[in-house]
Amino acid sequence: MKSFNRSLLALACCSSTLASAQTTSLETVQVTASRYAQTADQALASVSVITRDDIEQSQALTVKELLVKQAGISVTNSGGRGKSSSVFVRGAASDQLLVLVDGVRVGSATLGSFSFEEVNLAQVERIEIVRGPRSSLYGSDAAGGVIQIFTRRGEGELTVGLSASVGSDSTRAGTINLSGGDDNAWFNANLSREITNGFDATSNGAAPDDDGYKTNGVELRAGFQATENVELGAFYTLTDSENQYDGYSADTTEIITRVVGVNADVQLTDYWDLQATLGRSTDDNKDYAGSTFDSQFKTTRDTLTVQNNIQLGENVLTLGGDIQRDQVRTTTAYDKDSRFNRGLFAQYLLMSGQNDFQFSLRHDRNESFGNHNTGSVAWGYQWNDVLRTYVSYGTAFSAPSFNDLYYAGDYSYGNPDLSPEKSKNLELGLQAEFDALTLSAAIYETRYKNLITWVDQGGWVYSPENTEKARIRGVELTAGYTLADWVLTGNLTFLDTENQSGDNKGNDLQRRPSRIANVSVDRQFGSFSLGADLHAENRRFNNASNTVRLGGFATTDLRLGYAVSKSLSVRAKLSNVFDKEYETVSGYNQPDRQFLLTVAYQPK
Repeated sequence: MKSFNRSLLALACCSSTLASAQTTSLETVQVTASRYAQTADQALASVSVITRDDIEQSQALTVKELLVKQAGISVTNSGGRGKSSSVFVRGAASDQLLVLVDGVRVGSATLGSFSFEEVNLAQVERIEIVRGPRSSLYGSDAAGGVIQIFTRRGEGELTVGLSASVGSDSTRAGTINLSGGDDNAWFNANLSREITNGFDATSNGAAPDDDGYKTNGVELRAGFQATENVELGAFYTLTDSENQYDGYSADTTEIITRVVGVNADVQLTDYWDLQATLGRSTDDNKDYAGSTFDSQFKTTRDTLTVQNNIQLGENVLTLGGDIQRDQVRTTTAYDKDSRFNRGLFAQYLLMSGQNDFQFSLRHDRNESFGNHNTGSVAWGYQWNDVLRTYVSYGTAFSAPSFNDLYYAGDYSYGNPDLSPEKSKNLELGLQAEFDALTLSAAIYETRYKNLITWVDQGGWVYSPENTEKARIRGVELTAGYTLADWVLTGNLTFLDTENQSGDNKGNDLQRRPSRIANVSVDRQFGSFSLGADLHAENRRFNNASNTVRLGGFATTDLRLGYAVSKSLSVRAKLSNVFDKEYETVSGYNQPDRQFLLTVAYQPK
């Protein structure tokens, strides 16, 4: 807690100019918030965009390293690189977060969430984050927010890029990238590999050993302008990993994730644009005890989305639909092994003078849980050239995962009587952009009905139950400031969660910190670049009964870069400089002080 208090003091000293790591310019274009291309200041929601330049400047190896620096986001991890992680957006759990890769829905149907640890950053061009419910546009998975990952797209002359990294825990990583294209055709091909010996994942000291991780990645993307009005594209990503951990019956998992998709964008008339995306994502996990096969969990998600954007003067009407089929193949018997969902959605973006409105409505027909209607309405007002405010209200629902319903194991089991989660969200936001200063703030409240929580049934046996009522309130402050050659960014999040029914009434929801702070400082000195990041979180409770408390912590990272030439650069990063020991999941270690050195060649 002392570390967290010192971090808040450091943030307060810069409060007039700071409040968000990775601040997004209000002129940055994003498409995820409304399924339609808008700048950040047009979106009636809290959005962030992480670009390829941001990724390279951060020197991050994982998506988790990027997400924890974003306002309103916390990440839990069970023992280091490749280990199970959960992403909480404004306190909403991972199974309430929709993740898209180039418009294709991804994730495990058994877990109900996406494994961010299997994303190789070498494949990523940009990441868009939308906080708050988007069920009225995307359906069940988007009750807490949406994160969309865009893979790299080639442009310009044919070029070959290379990078190599070495670091602590015998970490070695390398990438090869081949790309090129023009307005008529483009392609990108990327190969990557990473190996680390890791560290002991568990903190109980019962069987100390290094729990390593290795992964190979492939990304292919291509597209062409078939006619003046027709653009076609296709992409394929593959991640093949091996993860070592400390388990009860198994200690190694082989993980293969694949995403394949094709898309078309057809300009039917001057005012009517038709978009279609067909995709399949596969998540295949095989567990081993030593070299002996133990179990397999494989899920396949097939999706088709068709969307029409109709321009009505300055306004836009969007009409569309999607279908989704989830299939499960496991060595553990499930009462049901497939599920089908159909969704229809409509949205109207209305612009009138200084006012912007967004109306959206969606109907889902779920094979297991019947019909669900969700909707949202938002209003934005541009006070002047600097200041804009918005207010929004939305409803959402989230269907239980296959594990929630049907899993049967030695230490946990599903509950087929679960009901879908339902929620209502109200948000008030403010955005301001001056010459050198960008500010934003959001206040929100989400009320849940039938929130699904895994509860200790005694003897370390867990099972999910519906919590009749729960509530999350939050405040996010974000900003970025440029002074001479100094770039200062940061964020501050206040989160108040409460279980409002049952045996745990009055308790905090588990594993959600109530305070999060981030500060980043960057400076360019000719060919040299310097940067520092501060990340701090206060205490949280590991369980729903709030009997296991995890302490607050603060970590500091330092970054150094040197451009040898326009194409060749050398980068170094020192993470957790002060070697802070902390846990985000009880019983699991987090990395100590880490060093990473990278040499990259990318023709400009």
